[in-house]
Amino acid sequence: MNTTQVTARLMARLVEAETAAKLARREETRTATRATRAAARLKAARAAAATARRELRTAIRTGNGVAAAERRVDRLTERCAALVTAAQTAKDEATTARRAARAAARRVDALGRRAAVAAARTVEKIAARLGETSLTPAAETDRTLAADELPTVEEIEAHAERQADFDERAKELSKLADAEKTWLRALPVGTYGRVVITRTPGRSILDGTQVALDYSARGLTPPRKSTRTVFKVDATALLAARAAERAAADVVELAPAA
Repeated sequence: MNTTQVTARLMARLVEAETAAKLARREETRTATRATRAAARLKAARAAAATARRELRTAIRTGNGVAAAERRVDRLTERCAALVTAAQTAKDEATTARRAARAAARRVDALGRRAAVAAARTVEKIAARLGETSLTPAAETDRTLAADELPTVEEIEAHAERQADFDERAKELSKLADAEKTWLRALPVGTYGRVVITRTPGRSILDGTQVALDYSARGLTPPRKSTRTVFKVDATALLAARAAERAAADVVELAPAA
């Protein structure tokens, strides 16, 4: 059985468990209400029986209405006995319903955790099938020349100077291109002379933030890997020296002949 089938079955069981838990909560509320009402009726009956016994004692002292008072005490005593049984039964039913509701809630939690783990695994496999496994990992290190293959310092400085010049011009051109693109993005889709403006949906990429949240929710540490080392050429001193040389040359050219 694949992970998708496992997830689907767990989800179906989770739906059934949630429905059962909802019914169990309703039964818990119903039985708790019945138990509360039964306890209130028993309390009222006991109060009435206590009052009837006081009235019986008064009747015995005065000698008036003794028979009626005795009948009232007997009737209320029997009613209290019946209400005690009813209240205990209602309390037992409420306890059983409460335990059933707690068990149903625990089952929902357990199935929810299992379904979440299975769904996360399914999403991981789907993401892999959608292209995650075809991603080319970044190279850990650059291939460097051996000591006996190193070029001369003059050649290195020449390449560094050209790279700095190209990089500066590329940044300026990139800013200009971005400005033009920003202006063009305000146009709706359509054809404008020989210019065609279209908009297509972007590609789907793995949501790293959501992956990290999913791992954290499962109590796991999100996987990480090192990125490629940052390569940088600092030719500031070289460019400053070249600028000074050009400035000196300009001064010599402008100086009057002796």
